[in-house]
Amino acid sequence: MAASSLSVLCRSACLFVLLAGPAAAFGEDYYTSDKVYDDDGKWTISVNTTRKSCMMHMVYEDDTVIEVGGDRRDGELTHFFMFGNESWSYRKKRDYEVVTEYDRSIWTGEGVGVRVNDYKGVAVEGVTEEAVEEFAGSGTLHLKIGARDYGDYDLAGTRRGLAKLRACIKAVEDGRLSLEEIERDYQADAAPERKDEDKSTTRPDDGGKDEETSYSSGTAFFVNGDGYLITNAHVVEGCGDAEVRRDGGVLEPATIVARDEAGDLALLKTAKGNPAFGTFRGTPPIRLGDTVVVFGYPLTDFLSKTGNLATGLVASLAGAGDDEPQMQISAPVQSGNSGGAVVDQSGRVVGVVVAKANIQSYEDDDDIEVIQNVNFAIKAGEARDFLDEHGVRYAVEPPGEEMKTPDVAEIARKFSAQVICEVKE
Repeated sequence: MAASSLSVLCRSACLFVLLAGPAAAFGEDYYTSDKVYDDDGKWTISVNTTRKSCMMHMVYEDDTVIEVGGDRRDGELTHFFMFGNESWSYRKKRDYEVVTEYDRSIWTGEGVGVRVNDYKGVAVEGVTEEAVEEFAGSGTLHLKIGARDYGDYDLAGTRRGLAKLRACIKAVEDGRLSLEEIERDYQADAAPERKDEDKSTTRPDDGGKDEETSYSSGTAFFVNGDGYLITNAHVVEGCGDAEVRRDGGVLEPATIVARDEAGDLALLKTAKGNPAFGTFRGTPPIRLGDTVVVFGYPLTDFLSKTGNLATGLVASLAGAGDDEPQMQISAPVQSGNSGGAVVDQSGRVVGVVVAKANIQSYEDDDDIEVIQNVNFAIKAGEARDFLDEHGVRYAVEPPGEEMKTPDVAEIARKFSAQVICEVKE
């Protein structure tokens, strides 16, 4: 769809732009990151291969995300704005008036409802360079969409973000950032699962491999608001660095701070903190038969990339072969769940998913028993000891009142993230 058929933002001093025909709604690939270009600041700058350009985004404390980006699909560079929030209820493809008030001006435009992962929002396409300049040069943005007034959003640091966005766009235009190479790397993130056929207990890595590069994928969860996450050591085995995708958002760099191969735990660190983080369960400890909930990112090339939920019971307070640092759970886990939090019905972390049982073969090769719902987690105490060794703070609280499973799932979802890393062969 050519940019000329879409609405543009216009100063209130000029006539409100009304175009013939409805606004166009694009798919979520028009608003998601294919490769992070810069994440050292309030705005994260990313490449979007669908638009053949770059974009920048920020997530605010009320979970509102604001995106600004370029679009060069039709040769001439135009821009777009996208405003979204999981709690909003805008309908995809429906038209909405968007009003953005800055320090000294008001701009209006015709937006269209979009869905980006779990975010429901409104996008304005075909935006002019002048509108983007006004946005970046202001201290605050007052946002109105349709009949809803969302108040003010701080734009401090946006000028710096725009400068990096322009540098990214320039790098794409002159070929220093290859769209073809980025697209290949992005597709590799969803490559098929690596399998170990010789083990009866399979670590769910959800990795992928092409002719040149092997990738590993799993789950992690934040343990404090400073950006520290825990996952399994085997998830990042052979990786020099990693990327995480929090809450269905864009990939962002993560440093592998520490690994404990024997305990199968690893510590990651992102540049930006996370407002939600897991709280470990104190006394009384989890009991045999207690209900547990697992949230993670299994089989993302087949299942939802926004995460999946599983429920079950504590089936044993020891792991395979009476392994005391682990416990057995009946909650189903798949490849990609490794490193995810196991939480109780009050939302407290009681373990870290580590392995699933696959099959058990007896002496007679014809006698093979398929083991169902037998999975294992590292106990929370082991994870806390690991954090203590590396001086990372965390919270511990007694179990609270039991909540409904959807409420527990919402808590776990907000402090969980997907982990992806390139394995150096």
